[in-house]
Amino acid sequence: MASISRLLVPQERVSLSVSTLSTCFLPAFVSYLAMGVLVQRKRTATIRFALLPVILLCAYRAGSSLDFSFGTPNYRFLNQGLVLATFTLSMRSTAWAFAKKPYKRMTLQPNKNFHGDTMSGNTSNQFTNIENTPLYIAIWNVWDLSVNLRGIGWDWAEGLRIPESSLGTKSTLEFLLITLAKLLFYALAFDATSGATRDFSPETFGSIEGGTIFDPSLPPLSRYTRSTIITILSGWTAYFVIESVYQIHAIEFVLLFRQAPSQWPPLFDAPWLSTSLTNFWGHKWHQLFRECFISVGARPLSYLLGRTGGVVGAFLVSGALHYLGLKAMERGGHPVAVFGFFIMQAIGLILEGIWKKRTGLRVDGFLGLLWTWLWVVFWANFMVDAWGRVGLVGSKFFPDDYRPTVLLVHLLERYFM
Repeated sequence: MASISRLLVPQERVSLSVSTLSTCFLPAFVSYLAMGVLVQRKRTATIRFALLPVILLCAYRAGSSLDFSFGTPNYRFLNQGLVLATFTLSMRSTAWAFAKKPYKRMTLQPNKNFHGDTMSGNTSNQFTNIENTPLYIAIWNVWDLSVNLRGIGWDWAEGLRIPESSLGTKSTLEFLLITLAKLLFYALAFDATSGATRDFSPETFGSIEGGTIFDPSLPPLSRYTRSTIITILSGWTAYFVIESVYQIHAIEFVLLFRQAPSQWPPLFDAPWLSTSLTNFWGHKWHQLFRECFISVGARPLSYLLGRTGGVVGAFLVSGALHYLGLKAMERGGHPVAVFGFFIMQAIGLILEGIWKKRTGLRVDGFLGLLWTWLWVVFWANFMVDAWGRVGLVGSKFFPDDYRPTVLLVHLLERYFM
């Protein structure tokens, strides 16, 4: 009990080493893999319920104890990544503990992509279902399940909409080369937009010390125009960094774990073309946490409050994920700004539902596009301000001499000047 009580009190983070990784992170990861094996097997509900508190405590210990920044302020964002990972691990383990039926992995048939031969979306013949998963296969499958957040190739990803792509029909070599090119582009764009954002105010929110994006010395119109530009740049930065990480994992798992290119379809579906909030959050923005938000947030609250409760529940869990991530920056997570952003997104979705019920029309078209971006960007101002205050915007994600934009300039100077 004394050991458990110490887990519940914030401790000073310890530097990452083989010893601390094995004692703080490994127990959480191994128990997470064990839950992933159990969720594929029948008659394991009791064991899963018993294992869940252990996983949650181990995940809490890992997320609150380790220091991935090695004590360097510029790399505190790595602790944010650690907390996002452990919180995701906790959400998925919770969903697996309460799964009503065993998860089954679907085996792709040769020469088929995720959407079928004609990219029509008909998947009826593309998979072979393994009815009874033997233990050794469940252990092998857990490596895919542990990182497969969208459930591609699994039977539990009901209602998931995957953007179509021709890359799934490419050879492995073609896919890897195209993915590498995309990675280089996204890394370059990420560095450019994050650098441009920092340059607005290197002394305040553009520094690791942090600060507000709302400049009180400016008149209101200039102040909020400036903060909106900063917000849009920060949104693009988030998009590019998520895409970069996704492309890295695509190369890693196709090259090292021999996965099929069709298991790595596009992550986003042109979110800038969203004509409603439902459109934006429902499938155009990445769906990596969709199942977690539904299982842990939407489903429980929908039992109590119906569809409205389900929408609010999903965004509450999303708010918790982002708040705890910022809290790991050790400068406060600004809960009102972070939770406020996601609650207002839920309210926007509810308003769209009311509009459809009253008028019989969906929010759509150019006016829908305008509504979506006004609503998202307006509330995102306060979210990005929270990022700026904790020093996230001012984080240097690349060493100065190895920034992709700097390397590109040096390359151009070398060959063209």
